[in-house]
Amino acid sequence: MATVESISELKQLIIGIDGKVGILSNKLDNIEDRFTRIVTEIKSEVDEVKTDVTNTKLEVQKLREDHLELEKGVGHIELEINRVMLEKHERKYNALVYGEPESDNEDIHAVLNTFFIQDLKIDKEKAESFPIANAHRIPSRQTSDQIRRPAPIIVRFIHHGDKQYALSKGYNLSNKHMRIVDDLPPVMKESRHELAKLAYKIRNEEHLQTRIKVVGTRILLQTRTNSKDNWFLRREALCCLPYK
Repeated sequence: MATVESISELKQLIIGIDGKVGILSNKLDNIEDRFTRIVTEIKSEVDEVKTDVTNTKLEVQKLREDHLELEKGVGHIELEINRVMLEKHERKYNALVYGEPESDNEDIHAVLNTFFIQDLKIDKEKAESFPIANAHRIPSRQTSDQIRRPAPIIVRFIHHGDKQYALSKGYNLSNKHMRIVDDLPPVMKESRHELAKLAYKIRNEEHLQTRIKVVGTRILLQTRTNSKDNWFLRREALCCLPYK
């Protein structure tokens, strides 16, 4: 038969167990709360990752589209460069003479002989030995308020070496309003014209020597202080690209 003491001990035991159950229950609640927060955070991070993946896919698609556009642009530039190079090759034997006085009923070949001998200072015998395939004046664009300038002469040499020799004597025209240059495709002529204006400004303001050199479809403006100095690149124009 249970005594009062045993009942009291049992009661204390039950109270102790109940307290431990309460503690465990609280711990479980805390664990559940923490687990719930972790799950919520994971879901949030998963959503962020999904959003990032979606944005990345859109960016990749945009990059692909930009790449295709760039390829088209590069392809167009390459085609244009090839076209210009072909036209430049066709003009390989041509030279342009600017500033040679013009007269009615002139003999263009006699005019060129005089230009070669008197202006370029080429030996008379050598100048007269140049076989010329064709030569004629080119009508130049002039506004009504401009002082009329002589129309340029286009000369087609038979031998490329003869043309290069004539061009090499161009320095003899430095104090004259005359010049002899390579015949180039129109787009390259425009770039050379822009560089020629800059070269004129440099010579007058900075008192430097200048020269314009053509390399492929590149047109280079070079300067130096004197004939003993090296040539330095001052400005470059790229055919088929904006002038810079």
